[in-house]
Amino acid sequence: MHEEFADVGEGVSEDTNEANSAVRIEGGNVFVELDPDHPGFKDKEYRERRNEIAKIAIEWNEMSMQERRTKKIPEAPYSDAEHDVWKAIMERMEPAQEKYACKEYLEYARKLKLPKDRIPQLQEVSEKLEDITGFRQEPVGGLVHPKTFHTALANKVFLSTQYIRHSSNPFYTPEPDVVHELVGHTAMLAVEKWAELNMLFGEADMRTESEEAIKRLGTVYWFTMEFGVCKEGNDVKAVGPGLLSSYGEMEHACTGGAFCGKESACVCEPNLEYRKYNFEEMETRPYDVTKYQPVLYLADSFERMYEDISEFVTIWGTDEDPRKELHQ
Repeated sequence: MHEEFADVGEGVSEDTNEANSAVRIEGGNVFVELDPDHPGFKDKEYRERRNEIAKIAIEWNEMSMQERRTKKIPEAPYSDAEHDVWKAIMERMEPAQEKYACKEYLEYARKLKLPKDRIPQLQEVSEKLEDITGFRQEPVGGLVHPKTFHTALANKVFLSTQYIRHSSNPFYTPEPDVVHELVGHTAMLAVEKWAELNMLFGEADMRTESEEAIKRLGTVYWFTMEFGVCKEGNDVKAVGPGLLSSYGEMEHACTGGAFCGKESACVCEPNLEYRKYNFEEMETRPYDVTKYQPVLYLADSFERMYEDISEFVTIWGTDEDPRKELHQ
């Protein structure tokens, strides 16, 4: 699915529909592909809303770069049940974040003040974020190729889904949804150094040509920028939005694996291994997105995390990169 971009400009290239690769278009109609085991697979109304929300992303991606800068993102049609899902998640998420989230996240989460009783629209959240770091969020239909995602980052655009998980299982999602995007990513993108790291990953990807190298870079991003943890004094804190948007996995990650995903901490022996940063190891380490992670890379501090990632990704694919050929 990789394709070269003639003009990366801002956001997603106008010459590709990869940003909408999770949807199918037939006769002008938009259909979201859901696996048969997806909680919403048999819910006709939910699927119709998903199709409508995906159409917003498709039509947005068809606009010129200038139009995207001047127009507002259309509002997603959420149901009352979906707003209730958001409310239930926020009620559980906030206490866990106060306990386990890094201080940088907490500072900007308070400034952003996401509503607790309804799903905020992407436009209103993006406007707040852009005022802080210049990053903005734009709609995307679903999972995208890493090249598409990282190219947008280089231009201070974070591609975000707008749909929310199914109400039958509010504390589980098989795919990144609006909770992951807004609760997990937005506050961290308001942190200046974190926003800078995202841009650096985007620029590194623009120096990357082979599918294998793109995959390696994406894997490093996953272990650091999605599931990163750091020390604050003697405590382990969640930094990555993949943790910050899941109260269960956040507790699991910050207690050494003592939390197994049940309603309360279990008495199992810790089953999580913290490792020191080793980017060469990270590049090829497999991971399973459907399970709590058995290995996480722990930085000595947020500052050290920023410095190590920045140094690594800045030289990726450049003449200073000792593994330049591998990374291109």
